[in-house]
Amino acid sequence: MLQKMVMLSLMVSFIVSAQVTDSTYTNPIENVQNIGDPFVLQVGDTYYLYATSNTVVHRGFFVWTSKNLLEWQRHWLAFDNTLPENTWGKSDFWAPEVMQLGSTFYMVYSARAADGKLKLALAKSDDPLGPFKNFKAPLLDSALTCIDGHFFLDDDGKLYLFYVKDCSHNVINGKHVSQIFVQQMTPYSFYLVGEPQLCLTPSQGWENPTADWQWNEGPFVLKHEGVYYLMYSANYFASPQYAIGYATATQPFGPWSKFAENPILQSDLSIGVSGPGHNSAAYSPDGKELFVVYHTHTDPDNPSGDRILNIDRMYFENGRLIIQGPTRTPQPLPSGATLSPIGSDKDPKQGVNYRLLRCYPNPFNNQIKIEFELPASRFTNIDILDRQGRRIKTLWSSFTAKGKHAFQWLGDNGRGQMVSSGVYFCRVQTPEMTMTQKISFIK
Repeated sequence: MLQKMVMLSLMVSFIVSAQVTDSTYTNPIENVQNIGDPFVLQVGDTYYLYATSNTVVHRGFFVWTSKNLLEWQRHWLAFDNTLPENTWGKSDFWAPEVMQLGSTFYMVYSARAADGKLKLALAKSDDPLGPFKNFKAPLLDSALTCIDGHFFLDDDGKLYLFYVKDCSHNVINGKHVSQIFVQQMTPYSFYLVGEPQLCLTPSQGWENPTADWQWNEGPFVLKHEGVYYLMYSANYFASPQYAIGYATATQPFGPWSKFAENPILQSDLSIGVSGPGHNSAAYSPDGKELFVVYHTHTDPDNPSGDRILNIDRMYFENGRLIIQGPTRTPQPLPSGATLSPIGSDKDPKQGVNYRLLRCYPNPFNNQIKIEFELPASRFTNIDILDRQGRRIKTLWSSFTAKGKHAFQWLGDNGRGQMVSSGVYFCRVQTPEMTMTQKISFIK
């Protein structure tokens, strides 16, 4: 009887939670996993997300699409270095950003060249989904080691490239230092104009400016009421100290003045947030709200290159740039956004059904078998989520052949620890569709 009452209570809690989430979202955004350096481009009513894609980091970049900044559908590689035109880069494909000029889309990205150095390259496509093909590789002086390219197109039509001299080769007074530079470029042809100008170097206390290795990286520029705001990240990306600050200037070349109260977004381990950083920004679907898009460590207890997507509100007030975050509690949906109905299992492209056959036994107290069927070969993620939608464990993340498949979950999390009794969800996800089924674990 007690067990039934507990299960009933959990079910009621879930129903209430489901009703709340109809008008809210909670970070992190769980359907974009194992990524870093997220960048969002809005084209019409569709958002395109590009990121360091850790599952293919030695091959290129995935692309995701969304209508609301929250529900993302992953597509195949927007940039694939196995294409004949894209063989310049050999590994370490990092931090893609895409800009639209006219009807053409330009992707600036970092990769390790044949000489072993990290460099920037430029690719282009007629479609934001790609395929992007190299246009200028390398983009800058071939002797320069650099990462994290960011294009800023000013109101007067002038184009600026912000980038980072990487600390792997940028040694100053015996210390390895990553610094942010800017250089003007001609639109469309992307020829360099003038000389590069130094924007930022590690200098504030939170940036550890006396350490042997120092970072100012991940530049992203906003303009508000005639003032330029250069957002950036400092410290090592795989440490909890990774955080976001900003500097201001009255022209793209500076001089740039760092905000005295940096960082404006940092770790809060008390709520499970570690290493927020390398951001971009996007407006809500109705254009009324501004959001910062950034990554945090997937496992805050074990920070690494495994990172996950977050969005939080951001606004300007009396000349200050303010982020309402980091958050881990339910937040109102971006203005103008609506959530899709849950539980659809149809592939809109192929007109055939995916089948999450069953999860059994359910409830379970030892192991549960998860069976599903795919109508075609797809890259597939199989995740276990808690009632708040947080990922507990990834059971599978790889290409999966057409047909029936079976996996088991033993009631453990990603660190091999047994989870508590309660309601969980099994999520089977492909680039086209997400299938979710509720499961109950009883110790």
